[in-house]
Amino acid sequence: MDHAGLAGARVPETGNLLLNPREMRGTPGRHPGIMSADDLVVVDPDGRKVEGANNPPSETPIFTGVFRARPDVMAVLHLHLPTATLFSVVGKPILPIGVMGAPFGEAVPVCPDGTLIQRPEQGDAVARSLGKGLAVILQGHGAVIAGANVEEAFVASVLLEDNAVRQYRAAMIGTPRAMEREELNEARRQVWNPKVVAKIWSYYLLKAQSQGILN
Repeated sequence: MDHAGLAGARVPETGNLLLNPREMRGTPGRHPGIMSADDLVVVDPDGRKVEGANNPPSETPIFTGVFRARPDVMAVLHLHLPTATLFSVVGKPILPIGVMGAPFGEAVPVCPDGTLIQRPEQGDAVARSLGKGLAVILQGHGAVIAGANVEEAFVASVLLEDNAVRQYRAAMIGTPRAMEREELNEARRQVWNPKVVAKIWSYYLLKAQSQGILN
């Protein structure tokens, strides 16, 4: 998460959404990417604040749109992945060039709206572009990644950028070959499962703890 990244999760008991705020009142100089639980804000499914001292982010419609369209999704990230975003700038698709790119299917979809997603109709358009997939690239802007839980959304964001970096580097020495059909389906089955998700999540969790980022 950079200076403008966003994260959100659905609260199972209420259907409300837990979001990190864009601006944090009473905490001057506090970066949204470095916060405590008390800094988070809760909004209802339409984006109206119901709890928290801070205000919801201006791009709350990303979350309300995706969560409304995808009852299977419990966590959404909006990240400005540097390499993955580049592909939309030049009009080239992100392809599954290796097993770690298989969870995203034949190509990662692109939402043509490159502006800030601040209106409900924009959030609905993002959700339509995402479809039933794990990720969508916002034209020249960043990515929206969905998961059945926070761990899945986090791991999907790691895999998306990793695959984009590999494709970018491969294109510098030749034409990247993408997985197709049966090979793609088998690779997705091998990679996108609870065991592998837990492995990658645990690696980054332990790494953050060893660096003192998390307790």
